[in-house]
Amino acid sequence: MPRGLADEFAARLSADITSGRLPPGSRLPTEQEMIAATGVSRTVVREAVAALRAEGLVVTRQGVGAFV
Repeated sequence: MPRGLADEFAARLSADITSGRLPPGSRLPTEQEMIAATGVSRTVVREAVAALRAEGLVVTRQGVGAFV
């Protein structure tokens, strides 16, 4: 799996967060919703969310989802 795709997707989500399109406290779409909307694989979605979590942009709660 090329790292570039996950980085690209993370950058897109990051831009949505920093621009306010995804405001603080909002829930990210589910993995399935992101896959359906973008056509990327589950691995890409997971790597992108993990990268955003590492940057402190999102927090994940098991069984609940990821939040800005």
